[in-house]
Amino acid sequence: MIEYVEVGVGSRKVSVRLAEATFLVGTGKSLFLEILHKVVSGVGKKLPRLGGDWGLYIQSGDVSYSVAASRRRIRQSISVKGEEAVFEYIPAKPAHRLIKPIDMAIASADVIMPEVKTEEHVSVVAEEDIERLNRLVEVARKRLGVKTQMLGPYISPRSLIDANARLTSLDRHGRNLAGVLSYLSLRKPTSYDAVKTAFRKIGFSVAVGLAKPGKIGVVVSTRDLKMPLSKAPCSAKSFLVIATALELKPDLLLVDNFDYCLTRKTAEALAALLRQKPTKLIAEIHNEEVAEWLDIPNKSVVEVKL
Repeated sequence: MIEYVEVGVGSRKVSVRLAEATFLVGTGKSLFLEILHKVVSGVGKKLPRLGGDWGLYIQSGDVSYSVAASRRRIRQSISVKGEEAVFEYIPAKPAHRLIKPIDMAIASADVIMPEVKTEEHVSVVAEEDIERLNRLVEVARKRLGVKTQMLGPYISPRSLIDANARLTSLDRHGRNLAGVLSYLSLRKPTSYDAVKTAFRKIGFSVAVGLAKPGKIGVVVSTRDLKMPLSKAPCSAKSFLVIATALELKPDLLLVDNFDYCLTRKTAEALAALLRQKPTKLIAEIHNEEVAEWLDIPNKSVVEVKL
């Protein structure tokens, strides 16, 4: 699990030691979450194009990774137990190189935590070095490439979704919630029941099923009312999406605009869920008081200036 994060934009930088729940206040909070999400969720994929100069450093124990990007070059560093590999990508040429501990051209230095692959003829000694470095990269990928779920800045689940769209992950706005709930009800009924139980604690019930030919629908109800999911109160919709996200068991749950529609009642119920899960929450908030609403022993409020 990632324990420490640094994000830099231009000449500005913010450092965060992650708690079980970390709340971000200040300026550039959404950008912090965006950079962290795009890198951590994209291990092994192409580096994100974010524009301008930016950087990220993440650490878990004796394993760390950093990327420093500018328009002219992108440099990545991986360190495991003090052993380091450094990669450089120059887009204009383009040039892909491993520059430390040995200097050689590689196939792709424009992916996050790249493997050392080369078409050049190398000596037996160099082949051994390449194998050792690829083992180092694999360790870093496993330790730092954690499962990440991004939500927000606005959560707006739809009432209906195509019946064939039983999905295993949420989009960041929760629009496909009906498909995910359908998947959980069929494949992971214990998780589906946990979502329903949590939802009842804030005074609502939820049901998912075939609403009309070819469409799966979600209905939300109270003691007195029944309504399609899209017509439910904002706080209830946000709670249902976050509760479902937690049942998908991400290592990191990143929520942009976390306090949008949040009430004390839903905050207390979310805190109860978070205390039961190993997931770490990183949430962007506008009102610092919101952090006090969540009864979580290990939490922190960090001011961001990016």
